[in-house]
Amino acid sequence: MTADKPAADLNAQAERESRIHLALLRGVVETLKSNRAVVPVFGLAICAMFPQWVEFPRLAGWYAQMLLGLVPQMIVLARFPQGALTGEETRHWTRRLAAANLFFVANWASLGLWFWAEGNRNSNHIMIQLILAATLAAHAAATGACRPISRPALLLYLAVMTLIPLQGVLLAATFTHAVVMALSAPLYVAFMALIAERNHRRTRAAVVLGQERDSLLSELVSAKLESDRGREQAEAASLAKSQFLANMSHELRTPLNAILGFSEMISSGMYEKDPMRSMEYAGLIHSSGQHLLALINDILDLAKIEAGHWQLEEAELQLHRIAEDTLQLVIWRTRDTNISLENAIDPELETVYADERAIKQILLNLLSNAVKFTQEQGKVTAFACRDAGGGMLLGVSDTGVGIAPEDQARVFDSFGQGRHDISLADKGTGLGLAIVKGLVEAHGGTVRLESQVGKGTKVTVHLPATRVRPRRPPKQAGELAHFVA
Repeated sequence: MTADKPAADLNAQAERESRIHLALLRGVVETLKSNRAVVPVFGLAICAMFPQWVEFPRLAGWYAQMLLGLVPQMIVLARFPQGALTGEETRHWTRRLAAANLFFVANWASLGLWFWAEGNRNSNHIMIQLILAATLAAHAAATGACRPISRPALLLYLAVMTLIPLQGVLLAATFTHAVVMALSAPLYVAFMALIAERNHRRTRAAVVLGQERDSLLSELVSAKLESDRGREQAEAASLAKSQFLANMSHELRTPLNAILGFSEMISSGMYEKDPMRSMEYAGLIHSSGQHLLALINDILDLAKIEAGHWQLEEAELQLHRIAEDTLQLVIWRTRDTNISLENAIDPELETVYADERAIKQILLNLLSNAVKFTQEQGKVTAFACRDAGGGMLLGVSDTGVGIAPEDQARVFDSFGQGRHDISLADKGTGLGLAIVKGLVEAHGGTVRLESQVGKGTKVTVHLPATRVRPRRPPKQAGELAHFVA
């Protein structure tokens, strides 16, 4: 890992340099684009300065050559990508633009050959050097920010401005001027190179500063978003805590008030001569106590699940048998409603490797909810089957009142309950489905709810394929006899 860190640092530095170089290259591209329309006009103005020394065909020849040299650069500038580029793509476009720019500069600087007047024409020679010096200064200003573009052209200008004056060395009248111009050209080009380098450093510093500013702004925005998320989570946790305490206060206070109230009436002897009333109140105390115990058990189970303290005691389970046992626990609730309970799980279905108490709790909570919210003559069905991915689907469906779409997302939350069109004496605590969700997730599964108001609800638990086991065939009689022997 220590060896990987320098490599990662080098990659990060290379990526940073590539972004800086791309920004410098884009700046040069935009500058050259804005200058291209001026070049033909400037070329005509230069041609207008030399008719007294140069014949028209030579002027026209240079102008045509200069325009031809401008074409490749215009093509590269027009095709330069606008979006992000990789490091290799940036280098590729740098090479293309450098080659096109060098080709243009070579054709432009050829005016020293086209316009050079033979004989004692010092004014002509000085004019050519001045034009080359001016265009060199413009080039250093336009391309100096990007070294791979400016430096090859600077070298070409150095060669042209040094060699062209040497044509006058052969004549005594122009010897002195030729030598002076040839010797001063390197000094001037070096000065322009210094200007270009300063331009590069200044532009690079501005680019780096801009990127650091953008990075800082991005970090500030990210930090603010993270802070907002943290604040929202804290507010949500605080709200959930307040809601939990409010619900707990109501759910605990209601059965406790009933227990205290009815026990006080019995202990006061108010109904001493009415044993039936005392028995009724004793029954209400008992049912309130059972409700309170169930509530506390649910809260403790949910707390263990959310804290990750629920220990799974896993074994191979036959879902048909577990569903049959669980249906027996809720059948008493259907005595007055004639609700039909059905175990639709195939006895030959593959077994699952899971915690039996948890699977029973899941089915019991789902069946209890289904029976509670299914009206008379309704039907509640426990089902299980394999899915296409090899997992196991286990669940309960009913023909009850259903759950409104806006309530379906919160029924798996603690104390989350849907709104129903029927009135119930015991609507429960709203912890049943939260416990189901926690137990299912402890097994690596998921739970899905489908419901339509007035048509019923279907809750499906999906257990992953890793928890499905093939059903073992029963031993044959001969094998049993051999085993006993």
